[in-house]
Amino acid sequence: MPTFKLPDIGEGVQEGEVVKWNVKQGDRVHKDDIIVEVMTDKVTVQIPSPFEGEVTKMYYKEGEIAKVGTALLDIGGASSTTVAQEHVAVEAPAKLPIKEEVGEKASVLAPPAVRKLARERGIDLSRVKGTGPGGRITAKDVETFVAEPEITVEAVAQKTETTTARAATAEHRVMELKGLRRLISEKMTKSKRNIPHYAVAEEVKMQELIEFKEKLKSQGVALSYTPFFVKAAIAALREYPYLNARSQEDGKFELLDYYNIGIAVDTTEGLTVAVVKQADKKSLTELSAEIEDLAKRARESKLKLDEVRDSTFTVTNVGSIGGIFSTPIINYPEVAIMGVHRIMEGPAGKFMYITLSADHRLVDGAMAARFITRVKRYLEAPATLLV
Repeated sequence: MPTFKLPDIGEGVQEGEVVKWNVKQGDRVHKDDIIVEVMTDKVTVQIPSPFEGEVTKMYYKEGEIAKVGTALLDIGGASSTTVAQEHVAVEAPAKLPIKEEVGEKASVLAPPAVRKLARERGIDLSRVKGTGPGGRITAKDVETFVAEPEITVEAVAQKTETTTARAATAEHRVMELKGLRRLISEKMTKSKRNIPHYAVAEEVKMQELIEFKEKLKSQGVALSYTPFFVKAAIAALREYPYLNARSQEDGKFELLDYYNIGIAVDTTEGLTVAVVKQADKKSLTELSAEIEDLAKRARESKLKLDEVRDSTFTVTNVGSIGGIFSTPIINYPEVAIMGVHRIMEGPAGKFMYITLSADHRLVDGAMAARFITRVKRYLEAPATLLV
């Protein structure tokens, strides 16, 4: 009797919450039927059945956490048209809010990590106002609620009794990292621990790019600056392929002949890197549309798993928020990341700083300096990016 196990979802994901079963015991399922929806700390995925047969046993209830590789359900009388589980595809739905029944059957929207945090703190999520997309409750919302508890007669009395004791001790809160925040912490810590970081910087004259962008706009082509940064980075990566690489656990490096560019996106739940696949084969307008779409769906928690993995080089646009200079942490296991910053007015006109953080095991300082100089030249002559 075939047992269907939770497949490897990738990107270091080790577990997921069973959000919704689309079958029940005794149901007949067909190959490729979506049988379960599982939410990880990164995306929600719909998992199809690799078998055809009758559901004879289900190992998890909705709301429970399943580990990768553990049995989800048994399917009896499976047909001979089964497929190997490593080929099972997982796909994220357009949107899948998490519902938690409270009070008079009202529902609240919150991801698994936030629900767990609320349970640990004894917080009723029906009392928490969500500030995320569609009213989704974030970890920050829960923390804020904890910092501003409901005022009751009992609470006032208790506070009065403990005022003297609290005056002698500084108040503080302990924050345990959960969900996307925990993943960011683990990945950044691994990056800094394993990669000998260093950074180089350049000043870019922006007047020509600004004028070029305005000229395109007058012709009906409205673009943000990010597609130009991506195009310039790819052009330089072709000349310095060591920067388009990934490190391996055995100390070796994989030099890549394709260009999947990660775009750092600031969301309400933390930093997400959305990936533009085969970016070198796309025009400025195609890049602009795809980056805008990825960023929008990242902020709405609608990215598919394939859209957050397999990047070869990352661009982070700090200037869109307001920073003038930064030294970004490398998006492990890549070997370099480029930071672009706020456009400023100087004596010689408008300019901005660009920075490159690189892995010194593979990329020497001279190579990094040459690379960022090439990026500078492309940005200062933007018409060359159309070639």
